[in-house]
Amino acid sequence: MQLKEVTTPADWKAFHQVPHYIYARDPHWIAPLQGDVENVFNADKNKALESGQAKQWVLYNDAGRAIGRIAAFIDARRNAQRDRREGGIGFFECVNDAAAANRLFDEAEAFLLRAGMDTIHAPVNFGERDKFWGLLIKGWHPPLYHENYHPPYYRAFLDQRGYLPMEQIFTFGGQVEDIAYQRLTTIADRVRERYHVQSRSIRINDLRGEGEYLAQVYNEAFASMPHFKPLEGVQLYKMLKQLKPVMDPLLTCIAFADGKPVGFCALMPDINLSLKFAKGQLKWWKMPRFFFNLKMSKPKLVKGVAFGIHPEYQRKGVFSEMVDFLATVDDGANPKKYDALGLATIRGGNYAMLNSAKAALNVYVERVHLSFVKLFGDAVYEPYETSDVEDVAMGTVPDVSIYPTN
Repeated sequence: MQLKEVTTPADWKAFHQVPHYIYARDPHWIAPLQGDVENVFNADKNKALESGQAKQWVLYNDAGRAIGRIAAFIDARRNAQRDRREGGIGFFECVNDAAAANRLFDEAEAFLLRAGMDTIHAPVNFGERDKFWGLLIKGWHPPLYHENYHPPYYRAFLDQRGYLPMEQIFTFGGQVEDIAYQRLTTIADRVRERYHVQSRSIRINDLRGEGEYLAQVYNEAFASMPHFKPLEGVQLYKMLKQLKPVMDPLLTCIAFADGKPVGFCALMPDINLSLKFAKGQLKWWKMPRFFFNLKMSKPKLVKGVAFGIHPEYQRKGVFSEMVDFLATVDDGANPKKYDALGLATIRGGNYAMLNSAKAALNVYVERVHLSFVKLFGDAVYEPYETSDVEDVAMGTVPDVSIYPTN
């Protein structure tokens, strides 16, 4: 086997080819867009690279086929803010061969240890925590956009190398018709009267200003979380601008109390099933088919991408008020248009959000991802709080025989 660092366009091509080889016979898998993956390692797109480091490698077998890949990275700014020496490993894909997996992890871990890291998180994203985060351990179904999907044998690779469970990441599923609309309206009316809270749809013609509102709420809502990293309005503006071509403005709202932003609820049509035909490359000539697929797809799935409530307004029913607004805006357009719900990247220890989502939307945990940590030196194991997932269904787990071994 030969390991090669990714430095050229040809190397990137091989990096992207690896998962196509791994998942060629997996009916669930949907290729992530290659541009989305490369942007994670593009200094013009990812602010973590302004002071951080990242490397990627591809593993080839003796016949010259790319059979594995991995990336390692350091967010130096976040480490400085939290007085930590933490690195990350992500975008790992590998044939079902422990020797191949070990070769990849050996290289990635060595890079991080040489840089002085004493804690390694895997598999995670280099940057924000709203995508490409965690190992799939329950709920084998087609993934949502930006959601990790993995074969069932990957966990053994991590266990054998001494990685410990760190954090749960949940994806909720449910049906739009099962939402308790009457209960939501009762709570929302009380919240509007008692706390002077009122939601409105996002203003698509002022995404820069809306990004500032979202940043205000986000930075207040999540400041106490152990992974917190403040966001700037311009970062959220860029995200909204990127999503604008597929955004439904009726699916995102901001809640205000006496003119002050106190909450936001952002959903969007999930585009992943509509992208499956593109095989990771959405070239310009594929765009008409993509938009046709998005318009005609059944069932129509709406994905929750971001939620936040100012601490002073948590546990006061603001989430229910926002959901009620989204359910009734424009004469109830959303429940007429969408069939299913998917709420991604909700942390297992975020009990307030877990309880609010279940109560307001009547949803259930459909998929569980788990991030892991490996410790060196005097680093202390401090896993995040968790929730019970014993009753979460496994889904349709693929037989490992469908994956290549060399």
